Amino acid sequence: MKMKIIIPALLITLAAGFTSCKKDSSSTSGNSTLGFQVVALNKTYSLPVSVTGTKSELAGSASLTWDTAQMVISRIKYEAELKNSVTHRDSIEISYEWNGPQTVNLLDPTVVLGSYTLTPGFYDEIELNVMGFKKDAGNNPVFYLTGSYTNSTSVKIPIIFKVYEDVMFKTEKDSVDVTADNSVFTSSIQLYLDQLLVGVNPLVMDNATLTNGAIIISTESNFELYQILMRNLHKDHQCNHDHHHDHD
Repeated sequence: MKMKIIIPALLITLAAGFTSCKKDSSSTSGNSTLGFQVVALNKTYSLPVSVTGTKSELAGSASLTWDTAQMVISRIKYEAELKNSVTHRDSIEISYEWNGPQTVNLLDPTVVLGSYTLTPGFYDEIELNVMGFKKDAGNNPVFYLTGSYTNSTSVKIPIIFKVYEDVMFKTEKDSVDVTADNSVFTSSIQLYLDQLLVGVNPLVMDNATLTNGAIIISTESNFELYQILMRNLHKDHQCNHDHHHDHD
């Protein structure tokens, strides 16, 4: 599933449990504050889904709209290689973790997880790993979507995607420059919901098994669809890392 990171200027007011490990003895003067968001985009799209862009670009006769998107986020791990300001050759390894669990509404762009100090400098590589563990969800799904599928005859059918297993995905970016001017910002991990349906023909949706009038996609119902959606969810992706200065 297509995913990217953006870093817009955003005041962070929410602090959560963090553990950190830094192999760095530099001063904290001029450091930045970083938080995380995990948000879902492209909740309405036509089928079949195009793989040529960040959203579906094909005008199909069938469509899908997600009304609910949530995930139990157990951990977010941030790993970076900061270029040594003295040697300009060796990298300093930096690692931070946000630990939940917290059930996050992926359609709410105002939810920010965590707050920690980020040293300005040139980063050879930045990697984010997001993890949702079954043990933290209890009897609830780790990843959960509800919405409606509209077929070619304009009939709307409720659709539910339920994941009761561990969910993990990552995104990374090379050559990122963080300056002291970016005093407060958020790293936003964007999940493109249309990309979940890459490889799904509308005819497959039309012939899906209904449970109480709904298309339920899980390990127990419409398992072939479940395998496709899970494969798309777990794909590794490149990301964009855009900085917007905070002028407050």
